[in-house]
Amino acid sequence: MNSKIVPAIIGLVVIGGAGALVSWQKGERENQNLVQAMQQPAVQQGQYSLADVARHDNESDCWSTINGGVYDLTSWIPRHPGGKQAILGLCGKDGSAAFNVQHGGGAQQAAILATLKVGTLTQ
Repeated sequence: MNSKIVPAIIGLVVIGGAGALVSWQKGERENQNLVQAMQQPAVQQGQYSLADVARHDNESDCWSTINGGVYDLTSWIPRHPGGKQAILGLCGKDGSAAFNVQHGGGAQQAAILATLKVGTLTQ
């Protein structure tokens, strides 16, 4: 009986490991595809005041200021890995503190954010 159980267990371990590897590779491809998709040229850049940004304060029109830049986050809302609520709280506001706490120093996050830039914040 042991002679049948051992090969069965080995088979399950091999199949499980292969499944985990395929799943991990799929996740890596999806991350790469997401970054590539986000590397579209941003809209014409301008200069905006906090009052300008405040007019873009909802899910269908969401702008935020982050570290002196102005970003149209509308297209990113449904894609954000942390869920849309993480972005909705930034619409029409300065999101610098939230972004820096969550993503400060993250190269991938900075690259994605750069593709969403629409301008700079004026005083």
